[in-house]
Amino acid sequence: MPKDKKERPEDMLSFDELKDKVQPNDEESDPEVAALLDSLRDVAPPAEEAPKEEEKPADPPKEAPSEEENYKSIYNDVLRSVMQNTETSEKTTRKSKFLSDESQFVDVTDRYESFADLHAQPEPEKNPAEETASAEAGDTATESPEAPEEEKQYRTFNEIFKSGLRKIFPNKHDTVGEGIRKAIADLSVIALVACGIYFGVYAYQSHAAKAQQAEIEGQIISDDTASSESDMWAQFFAQYPNIQLPDGMMAKYAYLYAINQDLVGWIKIPNSIIDVQVVQTTDNTSYLKKDFYGNYSRYGCPYMDYRNDPKYLGKNTIIYGHHMSDGLVFADLTKYKTIEGFQESPVIQFDTLFRSYTFKVYAVIITNSRAEDDNDYIFNYAVTDFGSDEAFMEYIAALDERKLYTTGVDIQPDDKLLTLQTCTYEFSDARLVVIGRMVRDGESTSVDTSLAVENPSPRYPQAWYDKKGQTNPYADAEKWMP
Repeated sequence: MPKDKKERPEDMLSFDELKDKVQPNDEESDPEVAALLDSLRDVAPPAEEAPKEEEKPADPPKEAPSEEENYKSIYNDVLRSVMQNTETSEKTTRKSKFLSDESQFVDVTDRYESFADLHAQPEPEKNPAEETASAEAGDTATESPEAPEEEKQYRTFNEIFKSGLRKIFPNKHDTVGEGIRKAIADLSVIALVACGIYFGVYAYQSHAAKAQQAEIEGQIISDDTASSESDMWAQFFAQYPNIQLPDGMMAKYAYLYAINQDLVGWIKIPNSIIDVQVVQTTDNTSYLKKDFYGNYSRYGCPYMDYRNDPKYLGKNTIIYGHHMSDGLVFADLTKYKTIEGFQESPVIQFDTLFRSYTFKVYAVIITNSRAEDDNDYIFNYAVTDFGSDEAFMEYIAALDERKLYTTGVDIQPDDKLLTLQTCTYEFSDARLVVIGRMVRDGESTSVDTSLAVENPSPRYPQAWYDKKGQTNPYADAEKWMP
């Protein structure tokens, strides 16, 4: 229970009573004390301390202090209160300013705190009088928000760059696990970027090859043009007066020939994407990686065997072309691996510069290009001249043994063949070969595809059986040689 007010008369005295008590009127006044007391007229007395829950046992009674001791004690208390109040007021006034537009306090001394000792210092113990003065000052001041964080120090570009490299690539500061993790991540990113670049280049080359082929096709003069052949020649020589053309050349290919004199013809297979020019040079390698305009290209350009006669087709005319994964050049020959593919495209159209020909598909075989893939033997389908009808028919018998199916098309000793070759992937360096027989004079170009019958056991190279895990039934069979 709180004590009665009259039990603490020093707390309840008015200022004048306090002044009279400290400096009675009947004695001579101390001018310094009087001036100090006058300056404290408006200072609020310290707040009354909250009563404690449990009172300690009362100390044994002490002797009452003398009047002089009371005076000194009161004087010291008043002086300490003044000093505490003045220090708090000055600190608050100098350090913080109030911004009315943002309704917050901004500490204007923060820019200088970066030079101070940042180690935490123990807070000094406060006596009860100091805590009371701080509480009173806090009651009258608006609570300020936390001081803004210390300004960030800007780093140079080299520092940022080196820091980024250390985060991405393994370095001596990493643990073993962290170094391995970074190495795997870096390799994955490099592989991903490389694949992206590869497929990007691949897509670009494919698009460029298709655009180039469309441009080349646009140079062919259509057969249904309204102009007469004499008019077409006149128009051509007006544009290319110095081009020497072969005698008897068809006008439809004159502009293509003016672009590249290696042109020898054009091959087209109905119901397929094969519709492309054919060139010829003095070897079988020049156009493997060169396009029709003479520029490097992984698509190359279909070319006729250098031993063939491009004007008077011989016994066996051979044309080579790449099997591109995007379906260009000779990739669509793979349709002939099945009877259904043959039934869609049973004929092949081939134009030389002088005449148009049609060939009926006779046989389709899969063979090797390396001797070690078939017991030191290569079936030589690239024979241009057999020397005799008997040798030619022996070759046809060797084809019959290897063909995937019978098409119903027959062959006679005086017939001529067209052989198309491209890559296939049944085993390493395998070759897909499609053989057509030239339509005879007066013969229909149509083919009865219902006569096609599958060969139950075509002869493959040894590598094919090894890949399938099968026994080669032709391992000891006769090896045809031209």
